[in-house]
Amino acid sequence: MTEADIRLIQGLGYPTVFIDTFFDVIDANFVDMNNEDAVFKVLSRFHQQGFRRIGFVASHVETTNFKLRRDAFFKNMARLGLAVDEADVLSVESTYDGAYSDTRQLLTDGLNLAECYFCTNDIIAYGFIRALREHGLKIPDDVSIIGFDNLPQSATMDPGLTTIEVSKRKIGYLAVTILDDLIHSADPQPAVKILVGADLVLRGSHEKLVQRTNNRAQKLEQPAE
Repeated sequence: MTEADIRLIQGLGYPTVFIDTFFDVIDANFVDMNNEDAVFKVLSRFHQQGFRRIGFVASHVETTNFKLRRDAFFKNMARLGLAVDEADVLSVESTYDGAYSDTRQLLTDGLNLAECYFCTNDIIAYGFIRALREHGLKIPDDVSIIGFDNLPQSATMDPGLTTIEVSKRKIGYLAVTILDDLIHSADPQPAVKILVGADLVLRGSHEKLVQRTNNRAQKLEQPAE
């Protein structure tokens, strides 16, 4: 949803709360996820595990939340004192098949992979991981991955996808509460903007860099059969 869309809807004059989008310069009611908080948790996790070359898999589609996550990636990499190599910022289609196809093409073209990647959502992560595996790479032995959304499949895939979870129930509850207040209030109400925090759900798609190095060393030390 664009700024123009929001202003158009506002012009209808009905009590309105916008969810899953956010514009700080528009005088409207928003309840959205705190993308900056979420991305900081992802990058901090990678950083704590010893990773320094962190990549980002963005979407060709520029939704508000996708743009906020991309901006938060650059901002929080700088906050952590980490350099961003533009070659490690990838852009793929936002569908599973599209993300898979685009990643496969990047690998065919000789993509020099980062140590780990934050994918802008779980769907993109699924396609990204499939392409990496078909290219002979293991998750997380060769590349660590963290997604965003905590979709049901993220818990059942092997390994499970470490990902960001934001309570959609909480967002819905807050939006309905604000809307109810707007409907029943006799006086004009100031615009309300609420960002709901995120949790990092830890699973098996990422590991410490030192652990990855040790695993590789152990494999090299094993005698040939």
